[in-house]
Amino acid sequence: MATRLIRAVLLVRDGGFASAIVGPAEILRLAGVAPRVLAGRPTRPRFRVTIASPDGGPVACVGGLTVPAEAALAGLGVPDVVLVASSGIAGTAIEDAETDSEVADWLRAAHDGGAVIAGACSGVFHLGRAGLLDGRRATTHWAFADDLRRMFPAADVRPARMVLDDGRIVTAGGVNAAADLALHLVERFCGREEARDLANALVLDLPRAAQSEYAGWLGPSSHGDDAVLRVQRAIAERPEAASGVEVHAASVGLSPRSLARRFRAATGETVVECIQRLRVARARELLEAERLSVEEVSRRVGYEDVAFFRRLFRKYTGMTPSAHRQRFGMPSGDRPQSGILVTPQISP
Repeated sequence: MATRLIRAVLLVRDGGFASAIVGPAEILRLAGVAPRVLAGRPTRPRFRVTIASPDGGPVACVGGLTVPAEAALAGLGVPDVVLVASSGIAGTAIEDAETDSEVADWLRAAHDGGAVIAGACSGVFHLGRAGLLDGRRATTHWAFADDLRRMFPAADVRPARMVLDDGRIVTAGGVNAAADLALHLVERFCGREEARDLANALVLDLPRAAQSEYAGWLGPSSHGDDAVLRVQRAIAERPEAASGVEVHAASVGLSPRSLARRFRAATGETVVECIQRLRVARARELLEAERLSVEEVSRRVGYEDVAFFRRLFRKYTGMTPSAHRQRFGMPSGDRPQSGILVTPQISP
């Protein structure tokens, strides 16, 4: 029996990035296709993707590129999933989301109709404008996090995360995190094996756990406390080597007590919590991508006490390191070796 195609709408606006439109569209359309072509098996497409703009017209992207739309929002029924692409950079994207009631109304109706609503980068602001972030965890580009908190105070903004799945609301970080988001949606709707096969075929990494590997992500950074900002930068650069409060305080000419007070007031967390969170994020990446023992992962992120590391990992992720690897890791037999693509066999 043929599998029903998952109906996906990629919602695009003027001022976005063409790569954040074409990339996710290709990823979703090639699910069940690219891995099977490379393995010499019959294809089995999984998604029917429609690129839609509010009026059905083409959208002008950053860099002078134009991407045609295939439909207007008014002509669409309720899909299974909506992915809102980035719609500009910095202030222009935020202003766009603040004033666009048509997109907000359509997203709210789609969500009420049962669709999963996803947004990447500045596209997340359109979800907030529709009231879909209230009481939910969400991420966005690290530079937009403070604006997202300011505009939608009922949202639990967590900019350390690359992709954050909170039920029927899924959000992703910076522009190119749209690829991570698309692969996450493949995994969510089609299973981990399908997403892993597709990532192998397209020579992509599976969705990354954190934005913290990018030097730009510091956590809240518009607080105006230069000393705290310098400590944040030092921790984000190498969380596994981060020292305690005393050393960081000395590096910025403050007493430990003063730094502790100012850091918590500026960021909402303690210095130690910041270090722990980023170390756990790094540990997740290692568990997902490497075949290291839990003990080795613990040492690599800065913890010699493996029992403490296990407790800390459970605190921040809700599962043990081993359970996380079993759920999200790539088995060694499925990883490419010697430049040869290894694709697990799938029954037609």
